[in-house]
Amino acid sequence: MTQRPITGFPHAVLYTVGEEARPVVVILHGADGNDEASTRFGPILARMGYAAVGLPYYSPNWGEYGPPPKFPDLPGSFIDIRVDQISDLREALRGLPGADVERFGLFGASKGAEFALIAGSRYPWIDSIVAYAPTDVVWEGWGLEMLEAEGTRSSFSFAGQPLPFMPYRGFVEGLLAGPAADLRAIHANGRIDHPEKEADARIPVEAYPGDLLLIAGGQDAQWDAARAATAILEARTRAELETTALIYPDAGHDLVGDGGVRQTERSGGSPEADAAARQDAWPQVVAFMARTLAD
Repeated sequence: MTQRPITGFPHAVLYTVGEEARPVVVILHGADGNDEASTRFGPILARMGYAAVGLPYYSPNWGEYGPPPKFPDLPGSFIDIRVDQISDLREALRGLPGADVERFGLFGASKGAEFALIAGSRYPWIDSIVAYAPTDVVWEGWGLEMLEAEGTRSSFSFAGQPLPFMPYRGFVEGLLAGPAADLRAIHANGRIDHPEKEADARIPVEAYPGDLLLIAGGQDAQWDAARAATAILEARTRAELETTALIYPDAGHDLVGDGGVRQTERSGGSPEADAAARQDAWPQVVAFMARTLAD
């Protein structure tokens, strides 16, 4: 197993096994940020035969209200995260041993799935997307700036411009409530309050020509990923685009990987239902990636 830094991308790592050029798969973490997803799945995907790229793009920094950021040189607020850094990353990977950027996939969960779906709608050279616990809209951003300016900033940007977004209802109150906050309601109530923003905030998934695999739990406690996956599937089916949706009615948010029963805070569902969903979905993820990123 070789691990290489990537010039211009602090804390990003290219994981490869051998020197043969292999399809690139970029790992996009969720709201927790940092590099846990990268260090967990980079080696797994590399051993599966991919040039796996862990791309930390956010490291939470709540100032005096939280612990110091793990990576102070990354954005500390989830605001205007640059989707177009995916294109810059692709160029940075050109010529690196083991990376075939002409076969390019994204592997994202939660906010990482949001990132992946936006990128897919912008870049036709993305061949394959695995989106765990997806959303069908761009959401409001968060960070210290939002404590007094709720509803004003987007999670993501493209070409220097913030993307239209769906606001939350009660995000700051949720921060103050801590683990007791109902994150799913914060998202759902935002949509109820702002139907006029739905069309602009919607991710145009039908603009993504590649293959898409969605994995969602019906009891997701973070947001209604099952509703989003259904909406995405319907939009892409109308456009006659290759899409598979695996929706597990009793499962929650923690569906990535193939592990057994584990306790996950604020996942929803149950540890047993989540484990059953993971064990069913993972072989299908493996087969999907092999098929969509083949020569």
